[in-house]
Amino acid sequence: MNYKVTSKNGKITMVVLVISFCLLFIGYLQAADIDKLIQQLKDDDPIARLHAVKTLGETKDAHAVDPLIAVLKDSKCGLQAANSLAKIGKPSVESLITVLKDESPIARRNAAMALGMIKDTGAVKPLITALKDDNQIVRRNAARALGEINDPSAVEPLTAALKDNSPVVRRNAALALKEMGSSETVVADILHE
Repeated sequence: MNYKVTSKNGKITMVVLVISFCLLFIGYLQAADIDKLIQQLKDDDPIARLHAVKTLGETKDAHAVDPLIAVLKDSKCGLQAANSLAKIGKPSVESLITVLKDESPIARRNAAMALGMIKDTGAVKPLITALKDDNQIVRRNAARALGEINDPSAVEPLTAALKDNSPVVRRNAALALKEMGSSETVVADILHE
């Protein structure tokens, strides 16, 4: 009877080893696929780049953060890179906050959008600073992001943004305040402009 138990344990051990090897191999393949996708981010074909950006977001692998951050300033793929970074989530936040200071307004606006989708309160102060960006689309996206994050510390800066020179920024600040539960008549007036 001891022989059967050993044999049964031996079979179980063998099955566990085979499954472990298969999982290790699958993990290797996934890492190889991610490396291949990262290389495709440099492709001349924007469709190939878009495919790579989208697929990297679906993997939710933190190793894709830095390569996707570099794509944020790409006028054809930057928006999708923001979406992919949002799917990756928390591991993207610090890098996205850094991008809010990038020289490229395309990168800054995409970073603000991604931060809003992630909804990490650690991004509130940098987004409040972005409400004063030179580029109105960056300011608009910062206002939207602050509304999505819904942190009370953003109410005062969003209220100040209701006086922005750009109607699109004023409107998005009003929408953000409305999302946050503000019932000020100023918000209603801005929304009906």
